[in-house]
Amino acid sequence: MKIQQIRNATVKIEYSDQTFLVDPMLSKKETLAPFPSKDGNTNKNPLVDLTESISSILEGITAVIVTHNHVDHWDSRAMEVINKNTPIFVQDRGDQISIANSGFNDVRILGITEKLGDVIIKKITGQHYENDAVKQLLDNYTDTSHTMGFFLESVNEKSILFTGDTIWFEGLKSNLEKLEPGVVVMNSGGNGVESGRLILDAQDVVEIHKTLPKTLLIASHMEAVNHWTTSKSELLSVAKENDFADSLIILNDGERLVL
Repeated sequence: MKIQQIRNATVKIEYSDQTFLVDPMLSKKETLAPFPSKDGNTNKNPLVDLTESISSILEGITAVIVTHNHVDHWDSRAMEVINKNTPIFVQDRGDQISIANSGFNDVRILGITEKLGDVIIKKITGQHYENDAVKQLLDNYTDTSHTMGFFLESVNEKSILFTGDTIWFEGLKSNLEKLEPGVVVMNSGGNGVESGRLILDAQDVVEIHKTLPKTLLIASHMEAVNHWTTSKSELLSVAKENDFADSLIILNDGERLVL
């Protein structure tokens, strides 16, 4: 497999006979409104530019996976530039209707298990809030607190699990133990608001490592939108303190990894 960190949670992965684009946020730097944030940061999003052209990012894409319909995972620029006949996998009927209403002709709700070419895709439960106050804010601010992760497997590849936007909770632990992925891509920027976190932070990554100590961990969704709280340097420092820096990869935007 070949994995490219594009920016934020946007990842391109060549896996078996498919090339997936995950959670495309393709807008230019500082063209989107800031999110509510824990420390009052009001910088516009995204905080950084893409490192390459959109045409290069879209080259070879056979399907898109949108873990949830929040603007830092599916934005207006993605709607404009992605081919309207590209298969797009989503979590539920609400996201299917929303994306189909933007002109896309093949929006599929990801069931428990689907197959695309030689790749099996499994939907993974996520919890996009640390407490009820954060859940309520998401429901009010974005119309949904629902999200998903997903798991890919093929006879030709190591299995890989994308956590999506989630905190550490029993559902994630259970899926990691049951599926035993060879690689985990973690949305680990600790993004949060005053009332609590929205996604994994460094201590949550420690829990993932403790659950799967032999699994390669790849950090994503870091330092690209205004409500991040966990830096790449902090995550690496925590990994060193807990003796798993050798099994953690923190890719820079645009960087590629071949496994």
